[in-house]
Amino acid sequence: MSTSFGDDLMFIQPLIREPGIRLYGQVMGAHKVPLNLALLACRRHHKDITVDLTHVDHLSRSALETLVGAARTLPPPVRLTLRAHPELGLAERLAEHGWHETQSLRLSHI
Repeated sequence: MSTSFGDDLMFIQPLIREPGIRLYGQVMGAHKVPLNLALLACRRHHKDITVDLTHVDHLSRSALETLVGAARTLPPPVRLTLRAHPELGLAERLAEHGWHETQSLRLSHI
């Protein structure tokens, strides 16, 4: 499995210094499969996983659901950290759906 993927809207690249991925562009529901495959490739490290969204212009609701779903499958105490700029509005979007209470999910603002 690869942690890299690219199409006309989005690009996935592995992080160098920690288990995780960096996303670029517009992340849509159609990216569910490559997103899940990239996260699955990161899970083999059995460490916390970071998804860097600092270069994402748009994150669709279904793509956010995919990230939350991936976090929910992590065995404790492993967590998925979403790193993003406040402008992406993740704190509000997660709270709207009660996803902010997911124990294996953490939000880190840059």
